[in-house]
Formats: sequence, C-alpha cells, structure tokens
Amino acid sequence: MEKPFSTYNIKQATTQIKDIDLSAREVAIYLSVFDTIDSDNDLIRKGAFKKSLNDRGVNSGSNRQIAFLRHHDWEHQIGKFTSLQEDETGLFAVGKLGTSSKGDDALRDYQDGIITEHSIGFQYIADKTNFVEVEKKDADDPDASTGYFEIKELKLWEGSAVTFGANQYANTIDVFKTLQEKQTIQKSLSDQMNIIVKAITSGKGTDERLYDLEMKLKYLNARLIDVANTDPFNKEQLAVKDSPIIHTFNWSGFDDYFHTKETFNDYPQQAVNNAKKGIELNGAVGNKCATSVGKQRATDIVAKRGFSLDVLKRVYAYLSRAKTYYDANDTKACGTISYLLWGGEAMRVWSEKKLNDLN
Repeated sequence: MEKPFSTYNIKQATTQIKDIDLSAREVAIYLSVFDTIDSDNDLIRKGAFKKSLNDRGVNSGSNRQIAFLRHHDWEHQIGKFTSLQEDETGLFAVGKLGTSSKGDDALRDYQDGIITEHSIGFQYIADKTNFVEVEKKDADDPDASTGYFEIKELKLWEGSAVTFGANQYANTIDVFKTLQEKQTIQKSLSDQMNIIVKAITSGKGTDERLYDLEMKLKYLNARLIDVANTDPFNKEQLAVKDSPIIHTFNWSGFDDYFHTKETFNDYPQQAVNNAKKGIELNGAVGNKCATSVGKQRATDIVAKRGFSLDVLKRVYAYLSRAKTYYDANDTKACGTISYLLWGGEAMRVWSEKKLNDLN
C-alpha cells in the first residue's frame, strides 16, 4: 500500500474552531490532530510539522511562508498566520484575517457560522510514512489484516478555511442505514441551510461572497432532496421517482428575500452603454482588466439587473474612488476600462442621487 508522495494532497481537520476574536480579526484553530486515525487512514505523530514550521513557519523569515487560504485557492489568500505551533493535541494555529474584500468576506463567514472547518494542503514524504499492519481476524477471511499509515513528517504548504457541506455530504446517500440516521442528516442539512439563508438575507459582503453562498445553498438543497428521496433500507434505490419530495427545510424566508427585497434597476441607458463599451474595450486588451466582480457587474448592468441597497452602496463607493483613474483619451488603460465596466460617470451620478433620495 502506498501514498501519493509526489502530489499536492488535502486533509480535513476534525476539530472545531477554538476561538474567534472579531475585533482583532483573529481565529484560533487546530489544522491537524495527532495520534488519531483519520478518514485517509493516516495517523499523524507529534513532530510531523516541525521541519515545515522551521523552514516556512511564522518566524522562519522565508518569503514563502505557510499560507492562510480559502478552499486551497492560492489566489484566495484571506490573511496570514501569526502563530503556528505543535502542542499535545495537534497543529495549533492563529490566523489574522486581512483587510481585503476576501478577508472581509471570510470574517463575515466566520461570524455567521459559514466557515466551520479547516484543512491543510501538504505533501507526504516517502521515508517518513510507514504502513503499520494490524491483524484483524474475520470469520469469513481468517487471513484478513488491516492497518494505518503512521506519518512522522509532512511537508506543509498551507492551511485553508473550508465551508461545511462540500465533503461531509458528497456521498450522503451511501452513509445512512436507518431511518434515524436519515432524519439526523436531514436536520443537519436543514440547519446549515438556515445559517446560509440568514447570511444571504443580511446582504453583507461582496457579490462574490453572496453568489458563493447561493451556490452552496443550492448544493445543500440538492443533497437534502437526495436524502429525502432515498430509502435508507435499500441504498441501491438512489431515487424513488414516484414518491413525493419531502422538504424538511422551510424555503419561505429565502423566497421572500428574493421576491420582496427592494432592488433598483432604473439606472440610465448611458450607464448600460458604458458597461457595454467597457466589455468591448476589455476584450480588445485580452480581458486583463478588472476583477471578476467588475466583469460580473458589467454583465449585470447590461442585463438591467436590479441592485440591492447594499450593492448600490458598493457601486457608488467604487465609482467615487475609481473616478480619478478614468481617462477618456486612454481606452487601453485598466483604470478607464474598469470605470466603464461599473457603468462609468452616468452610473456614479445616478447612484449618488438614488442614495440621497433614499436617505
């Protein structure tokens, strides 16, 4: 039996968040636990992270320190670790969230209970990984044996904040065997969906955050339907087509949010034209300008989608800051293109008036 020694591996921690200090933007967590056989059949020993902490830890002086990421995405660094150390329990970390929009979104997700788990990105080391065989007598197979991998050293690259649901419910229908287990999973999914709905209806955070939350909600709802339509006593029957879908989650609050929350799309045609021009100019320079949020904003404006009050405030705030970088005579400058993508001067004037009228 072997491990993938040459690849980038991911391992989820089974511990909960230890402490959160919102005012200091800090979170205390365990990224790994020692002397416990995990779902990868690994048992990590104390000292496994010592070399990585010396080489790339907080006090190492390295310019490639162990990163604090979101979903193991190296373009999604949400802050930095201020402390990384091994104790008797495992690898204990204190992460300080940055002041970027990604850091702000992560802080809100910690506060709202969206982020509940963490995992590490690492590499196995061949001569520090040993399979420990344990004899296990089986009535059907007397020669059967089992065991675990003892990990004495890992090469640690990063620790990531991950959102619940992605791994925990990927194979839900293969897990429960009794009606009670089914009901427990249904309740857990429903509870987590309620947390996400509460975070969405607050309207706080960037558009990327709110979009991600909506996608996670859809994912969890799909898992809830899978569970509701699966017979726990016959797991091979993956879908009971003739049975009604049983919803244990109350969608009324979420529906009310989308159907009654006031939005504003009476912005002028010139703002739409500016967004179209921004898209055209950005395409001419290889789409290199603006963030994904700016590009999506232009798409929304062209489609005349409504802005929530929170989005309206962000549109005005961005255009007020970005106006200084706009040069009508330089159509290749990213400052000009980005300003147009958000609707340009027409959108800035309209959003300012709209906010004043609302106040």
